[in-house]
Amino acid sequence: MALQAVHRDPTGQVALYQSEDRYFQTLENLFGQRFLDYRRRWRETAGRGRPGDFPLSLDLAVNSGCQLSCLMCPLPAGPESRRVRLMDEALWEGLMAQAGAHDLPALTLGLGSEPLLHPGVAGLVARAVRAGIMDIRLGTNGQLLTDQLARALIDGRLTRLEISVDAARPATYRLIRGGRLERLVRAIERFLELRQKAASALPLLRLSFLRLAQNEGELPEFLQRWGAVADLISIQEPIWFPGSRLPRPPEARPLAPGCAQPWQRLAVNWDGRVWPCCSWYGADLLPPEAGRLSLAELWRSPEMERLRLSLTSGPPPPACGQCQF
Repeated sequence: MALQAVHRDPTGQVALYQSEDRYFQTLENLFGQRFLDYRRRWRETAGRGRPGDFPLSLDLAVNSGCQLSCLMCPLPAGPESRRVRLMDEALWEGLMAQAGAHDLPALTLGLGSEPLLHPGVAGLVARAVRAGIMDIRLGTNGQLLTDQLARALIDGRLTRLEISVDAARPATYRLIRGGRLERLVRAIERFLELRQKAASALPLLRLSFLRLAQNEGELPEFLQRWGAVADLISIQEPIWFPGSRLPRPPEARPLAPGCAQPWQRLAVNWDGRVWPCCSWYGADLLPPEAGRLSLAELWRSPEMERLRLSLTSGPPPPACGQCQF
């Protein structure tokens, strides 16, 4: 089974592959010129071109917490520390209003948290569709993906369902994520059955594999099982975070010259804090008062311009260097 490379992140942290040309082609067929224009602008900003007047994508933590305890995650363990807090409805509605007013093309639900813990997640997807957002992604560990929720996401016109797998064998999955691979496999299989039964092209399915010492050697098994099944395969390199249970690398990799996230996206945490990227290292790159600005004001603010300048002309913020571990 041959996979074709379709995208590589400028930093080298993510590479995307497909066995058939059905992922981006499906979105082009559905959204036409608007999708093509969006992807053109994404490529241009990947080269750190003009950022435009509004981000191309929002990454939102619509709730806090996660029910798993993954080796690579800095979220604290323990039931009390994982008490789920939901994004305030007024904040969410304000973001959707701004998205609609500025013709936002893309949105990700699941910023450093498990969005399926949100009891109204399917309604959030439907609201994003009503806001006119085209490319709506949901990133999840998939353990909570029931038949009922899968149907709701299909009916709600979620664009992309992105599930982290990270293992080919049950024992390895349990070691890395603390969950049951058998449950995840069944959830994925049922999702695909339900999507086929609904005669829907959406949501497109992306499955990811994060390379770790603990799953070394299982990538071929993962690709054999899922390469021709998923619409897209993501192979990722780890980033070390304080608080994770992975050993800290002895030294950072050379600072990747291509990080373009401050040219492409903003991230909003469940509590309203705004980040200029999807990494936990970016949580403190903007001042606390940034969250009181509109997204358009923040996007063209002096703080964002200084950050972009530091990434192109140096020196970069220390947090960006930490992100290279």
